[in-house]
Amino acid sequence: MGLPRGARTLNTLEKCVRILTLFTETTPVLGVPEICARLALPRSTAYRYISALRAHRFVEEAPDGAGYRLGGRILELAATMARKPLREVALPHMERIARETGETALLCGLREHVGVCLEKVDGTHALRVSYELGETYPLHAGSTGKAILAHLDPAEQDTVIDDVGLPRFTATTITSEGRLKKELAKIRACGYAESEGESIVGTHGIAAPIFSPSGRIMGSIGVSVPHLRAEEKNRERLIRFVVDAAKKITEGLNAQEARES
Repeated sequence: MGLPRGARTLNTLEKCVRILTLFTETTPVLGVPEICARLALPRSTAYRYISALRAHRFVEEAPDGAGYRLGGRILELAATMARKPLREVALPHMERIARETGETALLCGLREHVGVCLEKVDGTHALRVSYELGETYPLHAGSTGKAILAHLDPAEQDTVIDDVGLPRFTATTITSEGRLKKELAKIRACGYAESEGESIVGTHGIAAPIFSPSGRIMGSIGVSVPHLRAEEKNRERLIRFVVDAAKKITEGLNAQEARES
């Protein structure tokens, strides 16, 4: 008599969890032979479990083909766990941006392969750009999304582009993968992202990346302003506010982890 169905399911789940726990900072990439040896699994069984984990993006092939590594879904779950402290650390800096510039400050994160608005603090200008909490949007169109996309590793960027595509929203939306990759490299080099009406006509966006204590991209903070308030002097001032806020939020997250460890 075989195991009851529930017991078989639990056994499979346990094996999958054990595979995931094999990946560490010192062994970020593992081949099937190593997984088989460490867990005493037949090769066919190991491939079956890895296929299931790949299907749900818990593992993915390493870029050099040397084996497998943890996938994007793990990072998304980690970001979900971190959202509460992220909001708590970010909120005072968002309030300062809104108070001193009059513009609406946005805190954005990653949900699967799209950006999501995690928090906002409305500005004081009568004419302002606003978003709804929980609103999602593609990462390639707009500054907050590009600030996140630019700091995913190349394989993750390709996965996002393959999954979501590069749909056009306005005349300035970037729909060429080559042009987008150049834009992402520029964002990494200068430390912030800008957009000129890429998702909403008549707006200008500025955003900077926020990193977790481990150095992974965690989200972005930004402002989206009517084009008439994006003249060079005000734009440069907004860039300083946003970049400074992102840096201080990242530092705050590091300090929080240090206190809790």
